[in-house]
Amino acid sequence: MLDTLGIDGPAHGVYRALLLHPSWTLQDIARETGLTTAEVRAAFDRLTQLSLLHEATDHQFVPISPDVVLSPELLRKEAELDEQRARLSRERAALAALTSEYTALTTSHGGSGVERLDGVEAVRVRLMELAHRAKTEVCTFVPGGALSAAALEAGKPLDEQNLARGVRMRTVYLDSVRNDSATVEYATWLASVGAETRTVPTLPMRMILCDRTAAVIPIDTDDSGKGALLIRYPSMVRALEELFDLVWENAVPLGAPAQKNSEDTPSDRETALLKMWAIGLTDEGIARKMGVSLRTIRRNTADLQRRLGVQSRFQAGAEAVRRGWI
Repeated sequence: MLDTLGIDGPAHGVYRALLLHPSWTLQDIARETGLTTAEVRAAFDRLTQLSLLHEATDHQFVPISPDVVLSPELLRKEAELDEQRARLSRERAALAALTSEYTALTTSHGGSGVERLDGVEAVRVRLMELAHRAKTEVCTFVPGGALSAAALEAGKPLDEQNLARGVRMRTVYLDSVRNDSATVEYATWLASVGAETRTVPTLPMRMILCDRTAAVIPIDTDDSGKGALLIRYPSMVRALEELFDLVWENAVPLGAPAQKNSEDTPSDRETALLKMWAIGLTDEGIARKMGVSLRTIRRNTADLQRRLGVQSRFQAGAEAVRRGWI
C-alpha cells in the first residue's frame, strides 16, 4: 500500500527504525534490519526526497510526520481530480446536447422511418454509428465474394468491442468464401471471440440489421456505390428479420464439413444454380450472385448437366422438375 506514496519496503523499514531509535547511525540500521549499506543509503535518499527525513546539524536524521509533508500534496491532487470531474461533467453535457441535435437533424432527412444515404462514405459512417450503438444483435448478409484481408483486419476492433459488450453477431457469407484463406481465418477468429458465421450459395442482397430495430439495404442491389436506405419502419424491419432468419436456418456454419451429395437430391449450390437458370440469369449474372468466376459457373453447369444426363440447360431444367429438385 505504501508503494502508492513512493515508499518501498527498505525505505519503510529505515523510517520505522529511526522512529524507534532516533540515535541509530546508517551502520546501526544496516546491522539491525539486515539491509545492505547501499540499500540503507538509497532508503535515506528516498525518504529525504519525500521530505520524510530532516537532516540535523549533527548528521542525524529526524523523521517527520507523513501527515505534515504528504497531506498538502494529496490535497493538491484531490483538487486537480475535482476539476477534472467537473470538466468531464461539462463535456458530457455538451456531448449529449450535440448528439441530440445530430440525431434530430439526421432523422428529419429521412422522415419518420427511412433515411437515404447517398454514396459509399455516407453508408460507412452510418454503419459505424449503428455498430457502436448496438446493444443486442447485429445480423449481416455479405454477398459479392471474399473481402480483402485489410478490410477484415480493420473490422476486428469494432467486432471485438461489440462482442465484449454482449452483442450477438451473426453473419452470412457466400459459399465461395470457403476458398478464401483470409475470410476463413477471420471467421475462425470471430468464432473464437463468440460470433457466428454461416454460408449459402446465393444471397438476395447486402443487408445489415441492428438490434432488430434498424435495417440497412442498398438502393440498387447491383451497384452498392449508389448508397443505401436506413429503414426504421417496424413492419419493414420485421419482414427483413424474417428473411434473415429464413436464410440463416438454411445456411451451413463456416467450418462445417462440406455437404455430401446423393444421387437423389441436389446440393444447395445445384438448387441455386437451377433456380437462377429458371429466372433467366446469364452466366455473368450467376457468377456475380455466387461470388465466383465465370469459369467456375461454366464448370458447375457442365458438371450438373453430366449428373442429370442432359445436353442443354433447357433439358437440365426439365429433368430437374421431373426429379422434383425444383
